[in-house]
Parts: sequence; structure tokens; C-alpha cells
Amino acid sequence: MRPSAVALLLPLLLVGAAIAPGHAAAPDGQALASRVLKVVVTRTDGSREFGSAVSIAGDRLVTNCHVVSGASRIEIELALGTHLATVDQRDSYRDLCFLNLPGYQADPVPMIELGETRVGLDVAAAGYTHGTYTVSGGRIIGLHTCECDGGKVIQTSAPFDRGASGGGLFDSAGRLVGILTFKSRDGGNFHFALPVGWLRQMADQRMDSASQSESFWKNPGKESGYFLVACDLGEKKAWHSLSRLAAEWRTQEPSNPEAWMALGRAHRGLGETDAAVADFQRVLMLDSTHAEAQWALQELELETGRILMQPGRL
Repeated sequence: MRPSAVALLLPLLLVGAAIAPGHAAAPDGQALASRVLKVVVTRTDGSREFGSAVSIAGDRLVTNCHVVSGASRIEIELALGTHLATVDQRDSYRDLCFLNLPGYQADPVPMIELGETRVGLDVAAAGYTHGTYTVSGGRIIGLHTCECDGGKVIQTSAPFDRGASGGGLFDSAGRLVGILTFKSRDGGNFHFALPVGWLRQMADQRMDSASQSESFWKNPGKESGYFLVACDLGEKKAWHSLSRLAAEWRTQEPSNPEAWMALGRAHRGLGETDAAVADFQRVLMLDSTHAEAQWALQELELETGRILMQPGRL
């Protein structure tokens, strides 16, 4: 199976509409502002576009490769003026590029530890939406497998829009959790960030991986393709299509809690309550900390008057 998600997803580079504030607790937005910088890209045709970048340490920044692709000039706006930056290292498949900003010095950004990224974690998305610094709160609502090691793609309810590509997803302690990258065309809860584990791997390798011209989310393979298309179908409330896709996904990856989560959403959308309950309970059997499945079962408990939080009990 190789579904195409190209038409379903949007990079977040160009100027877009303002975003609504999130509902979860967020770290101090001004504290994050020193870490998230505004990128101004001049294309070869003379057009200018906005993006975002996160300072990693010293004169090194990270952004998405699609932000700086085809750029004839890359500028970083700082309080004391605009400075030129260059691409230092790239991994086009993962859509991550390191930039060098001569003369700039920043302390190492604190990053979340391996294994601490989990569904339900409160996070804040910080980036330059419409060229204006914006922070919104939310939580992690999914962790998805990709044909890349080093961490799972993060799905968050913290909204962000165009201009925020390359910005940061931070936890309540101000630690970097991921890099804001793309969203479903219809937005909703379908916003995605790349894990910091990928940054660590790139920093360790100190080499280009530019042979892949397209990122995983623009040209998905089987593993990443399931979650990308499932998210879009869920946003559109195309429950029958989502049910068929999720059933195939579950068959291919029976130990993946997100496959069962997608199937549960489809069954719930179709009014098949008992099937949805069984799906959400299976999610908790695979990942007992999965907050989205817990919340879904709590809602169904209120609707049905039954105790559902114990796996296997309907």
C-alpha cells in the first residue's frame, strides 16, 4: 500500500491566517522567543517568503529544508538587524536543515530526553505565523512511525499555520520536543512536528543526506503513508474510508496503537460504539499511557453509562 498524501498536506512556509490560542498550559512565550528566530528567504525569482528556525547552540540553527529550498538568499531577523545565514547540513528526506549564522552565539537548547515524549504531554508551538511571532498551546495526540529511526513523528493539537515551518514545539519546562513542519489542509488537530531525536542523529553524523530530493511526508512510503492519509480522512469525517484504511493498517501493524486508534475513531464516527470501545481498549493494552484513548473511553463511559476503562470489559 502506498497512498499519496501530497495533496492532503501543507508545508507551513508562506504567509497565512492568524491562529487561535490553544487550551493547554504552555511555557512562557517570551522565554521561547529567544530560541525561535524569523527566517526571510529570497527566491531566485525575487519573491520573499517567511519561515522560522530554532537556535540549537552557538551559531547553529535548525529549520525545515522546504523553508530554504531554492533560496538565493537566507536572512535571519534579530533584534539588532538582519544577518545572512547559509545551509550547513541537510537531510532532505527528513526535511531538516542546519543553518550557520556567523557571529551569533546561543546556549545549547534544552531538549526532551529519549522516551519522555508521550501522548498527552502538554506542549506549545512557537513560530512566525504571517511573519509575526506566535505561541499556541495544546498537547501531543499521536506518535507515528516513519521510515526513519531516531524517533516518531509528533501529532499535536497545538495549532500553527503558514510561516511557522521550522519553529519549535516545546514542553512546559521549555525543552525542545520537535520542529514544526506540516499540517493537514483542513488543520484541526492534525499538525505535525519532527522529533528532536532526528536532530541529535544529524548532529552526530555531521554529513549531508541530500540524495533524497523529497521529504517523507511529500512522498510517503507504506508506514508513513497510513498515518498521513488516516489523519486527513479523520479530519474530513470520511468514516467509511477511514475504517477501510485503518483495518488494513491494523493488519499490517497490529502492535501499533495509532492504527487501532484510527480504527476506533472510524467506528465511533460510524456509530459502532462497541467496536470503538474494543479498539480504544486495545490501544491501552499496547500503550497504557495513551491519553487520547483514555479520554475517548471516558467520553464513551458518559455516553453509555458503562465502565470501560478496564481493557477487555465492555
